Amino acid sequence: MPGEGGLSLEPVRVRVDAARAADFARETGFTEVSGVAPFTYPAVWLSEPQFHGAIMEICAGADSVPVHESQKFDYETPLKVDVDYELRVTMRREDRPPRLHVEALLTMTDGTPVGRFETLLRLVSRAGFSGGAAS
Repeated sequence: MPGEGGLSLEPVRVRVDAARAADFARETGFTEVSGVAPFTYPAVWLSEPQFHGAIMEICAGADSVPVHESQKFDYETPLKVDVDYELRVTMRREDRPPRLHVEALLTMTDGTPVGRFETLLRLVSRAGFSGGAAS
């Protein structure tokens, strides 16, 4: 993937599920605000099969495991609970340092911008894990 423009995934319709947002808020220490999801909630969408699968495929090609490095969220409007959105994700592998840059654009289903987020995953060589667990 280095030297290429990266990977653009097909747009996906996502939803801020009320129960999942409440669980996420509780698990991450956010104070629940009625009808609004925590600003970091889009991170859960990366575990959806189409996104997680693409991340795992890139990691397999790099013979590496992903380690969370950072994330950033910028919004034009708050994320509302029980609302459908469209999510467009692009990924590109970087060599120095070795990492996967995941960028996402979130819009209402009519195309109105809602926000952007990015996640950086450090790609750690599997070779470093061959010795087993540390004693």
